Formats: sequence, structure tokens, C-alpha cells
Amino acid sequence: MSAVPLRTLDEAEALTWLQAQSRVKISAAELGRTWGWPEHRVRRRLKAWKSDGAIRQRGKIISVAKPTQEPTPNPTPVSTPSPVLSSSSRTAPASAAVSRAAFLVALALAAVSGSFAIYGLTSIFSGAFLPVIAMGTALEAGKLAAVSWLGRYWKMAPRALSGALVTMVMILMALNAIGAYGFLIRVHLNHVVESEAATSDRAADVGARLDVQQHVVQGLDRQIAQIDAAIEGATQRGRSTGAMHIAEQQRRARADLVASRQREARALIDLQVEKSKVDAEYKRISADVGPLRYLAQLVAGPDADLENAVRLLTMAVVLVLDPMAVLLLLAAVRR
Repeated sequence: MSAVPLRTLDEAEALTWLQAQSRVKISAAELGRTWGWPEHRVRRRLKAWKSDGAIRQRGKIISVAKPTQEPTPNPTPVSTPSPVLSSSSRTAPASAAVSRAAFLVALALAAVSGSFAIYGLTSIFSGAFLPVIAMGTALEAGKLAAVSWLGRYWKMAPRALSGALVTMVMILMALNAIGAYGFLIRVHLNHVVESEAATSDRAADVGARLDVQQHVVQGLDRQIAQIDAAIEGATQRGRSTGAMHIAEQQRRARADLVASRQREARALIDLQVEKSKVDAEYKRISADVGPLRYLAQLVAGPDADLENAVRLLTMAVVLVLDPMAVLLLLAAVRR
């Protein structure tokens, strides 16, 4: 049997060592000391090599079949048909392309989900904006690295380490969901509140000015009506000369009042047009969530709560976004 190596062997060197022995009777613990491995790793590798047909094991006896040498080719040229690619060789490039695409999509989803979550966490811990961003970025990178490592070394990794990493990944996914949910809900509420507040302020301002303008126009109408009533009363009492005198006196005042009334009426019309624009803008804001409102009413009836529907939709997005990134990354790096 060969001398014990002075360094830890990798998997390829360990298999080469076994192949050099051809047949050996040795325990997993002795192999671990020889290779510099823990015993559980030796047992996993032996089991994997046995499943692959690289070794045969019965108890402590391990035998390795020597690779058969290929026969010397016939020097006489023989016409051979063109090689036909097997189905596995034909599908290998396609499988590599699919894995690469899954990896890129996983990174894109992780970037979107991570940015949402980090921004949401900055809203919760608003007193430490930059440190929260640095912490969130590091945690997101650690989560992706852990998923990639688990996908590659799941079979040979110690169970305690695998279990700890899986637990950490689940916790980080939960934190990601909380941060992304906070971000999306905050975006929705900011849009609704700011739009409704701006529209309500404009509507209140226009409504107040419209009331004042209506009173101004009504006051001018009353003054003009009083002058006309005085002239008509004098005429009905048969004082035509007095009526003419009153009309002459009030003619200039009435003309000024009529001109003022026309100006104020135009201002009133302008305010009414502005009020119509404000009402149309409010309807447009309501139309932004129109599809969601109709969907909620279709599912839960005409009395459906729109905000509850928004929360449920946001939760559905959050529960899909980061888990999809993790699963795609796991599928892309899985051996």
C-alpha cells in the first residue's frame, strides 16, 4: 500500500489513489487518515463512486477495475461511417444554454428582489440609511452564495452545515419578503395619498373661490335689479319725467355694474372649468387602480375592500419573487 500523503487529497486524487491500489482492504476511518478527510466524507464519496460504477466495495474490501486499453487500430484503412452523435451529446449544448439562461434570470430576479427588500429595510431603519444598504447587500450576496454552494456540494456536505445554511437561507428569504412587502406597500400608499391630497387641496381651493365668485355675481345682479326696479316703479306711478331723471342718474352706474358683472361672470366660468378639470383628475387617479378594484369586486363581491386586495396582491408578488430567484439559482448550479 502507498505511503500516507502529507496533505489533504482532493476527490480526483483520492480516486486515483484507489485506482493505483487496484484492490485494498481498508476501513473508511483508515482512508480518512490516509487522505486527510473526515470519515463521513469518505463514506459519502465511496457510496457515490460505487453508485457511479467507479469502484466495487464489499465490507472493507475495495476493488477498482483497471481501465481496459483500447486495441491497436488496424493499419489497413477501413472505410468507417461518419460518426453519429448520441442523444446525450446532442442535448448537452441545449442543457448548458438552459442552465445559463436560468442562472441569468435567477440573478436578475435576485437583484430586483434584493433592491426592493433593501429599500424597504431602509424605510424601517431610516436612521441608518447607508449602513442598512451595506448590510442588506452583504446578506443578499451571502444568501446567493449559500444557495450556490448547497446546490453543488449537497451530497458531500456535512449535515449540520447543510442544515445551518438552509436555515439561514430561509431566514434571509423571510427578511427579503418583509422588506419587499414594505417597499411595495409604501409605493402604493405614497402614490394614493399624494395624488388624493393634491387633488383635494386643489378642489377645496377652487370650491372656495367658486363660492366667493358666485356671491360676487349674485350681488351685482341684485344691484342691477334694484336699479331696474326703481326705474320701473317710477314709470308705473306715472312719473315719466321722474323716471327719466332716475334713469339718467343711474345709467352710468348701471353700465359700470353690467361691465363688472360680465367680468365676474367670465371669472366664474373659468373657475367652473377649473373645477371640472380637478374632478377629471380625481377620476383619473381612481382609474389607476380601476383594474384591481374590478378584480376584487369580481372575486369578493361589490363590497370588496380595495386596500385589502392591494395587500393580498403585494403578498403574492413577494412570496414568488425571491423564492423563484433562489430556486432558479439552485437549478442552474445543481450538479
